Amino acid sequence: MEPNLHFWVRESQSFVQRFLHWLDILDPTNILLSHEKIKASRELLRSEQTPKDHTEDQKMQKAWKQSLATVHPDTGSVIPMLFRPAAFLPITGPLVFLFLQKHKGIKAALFPQFFIHAYNTEFSITNGNAIHAKYSLEQQLLGITTILSTTFFGISPLLMMNRYSLKGPAVQNVVTKVLPIPLLAFLSTFNVVVSRSHEYQNGIRVMDKNGNIVGLSQEAGAKAVGETALSRGLLFGTSMLLSSVFANFVERTNLVHQNPKFLIAMKLNVTLLVMGLMVPVSFCLFPQTGQIQRTSLEPEIQSLTEETDLFYNRGL
Repeated sequence: MEPNLHFWVRESQSFVQRFLHWLDILDPTNILLSHEKIKASRELLRSEQTPKDHTEDQKMQKAWKQSLATVHPDTGSVIPMLFRPAAFLPITGPLVFLFLQKHKGIKAALFPQFFIHAYNTEFSITNGNAIHAKYSLEQQLLGITTILSTTFFGISPLLMMNRYSLKGPAVQNVVTKVLPIPLLAFLSTFNVVVSRSHEYQNGIRVMDKNGNIVGLSQEAGAKAVGETALSRGLLFGTSMLLSSVFANFVERTNLVHQNPKFLIAMKLNVTLLVMGLMVPVSFCLFPQTGQIQRTSLEPEIQSLTEETDLFYNRGL
């Protein structure tokens, strides 16, 4: 079994355990780890020697941290730097901050919308389950379509407001303050579902507790994508909601009227703080290696094994 998968099977049964592991994995220094360091960590993990002292224990812990942060648990390949889990917050945090600004113009709203959905799509594809080579071009084309469609639907309220000259204060508050929060949460969920649709259409690998591949299951694929989509919607929806509530509270203080730049700095800090908490929460909301009962799978999968529970990679 791939070492990272084996780790999550062994360690991911408790939410608190998973949360603490993700705090280590999301260390920003993991973004810049070189292939040589990753290779050395993987070789250490694959060795059969058991650590005998505290120094060796620390080396093993560091090796696990580097492996989990940089290596895809389904394919065993090194994840590109920009799409490693530790890169998610540094890239999406500033984009969400820009998204939260009061954009009344289409062009001003287009930039953060496009790049949030573009990054979310490619991140989902890169960290999802492996697909057969013959589907790779289809997946990339589907990813481009997902980016364009979610961006269009994201700015559609502004398009409607401008098209029908809806300039009232109440309408502008709804379109620029209220509606973007649930809309981004929904589109982030939709983004994962569409960009990883090959997983529930073609199936993902399921395995027994020893890592033996049993077969491809569409039911497991649907469960993996559904869990990830829900966690992504929760991440963006909650982050935006809490940040917006705090910003509205701060806007009413006298300090903001005296120094408008203070509000911008506070919005940025609060957005990064909230997302800094929500990213590990969303990543560990469900086990990284999911567990599914054999009776929930397709009949042909059930006939190939007598194991009660099987495992699959959920992805991110």
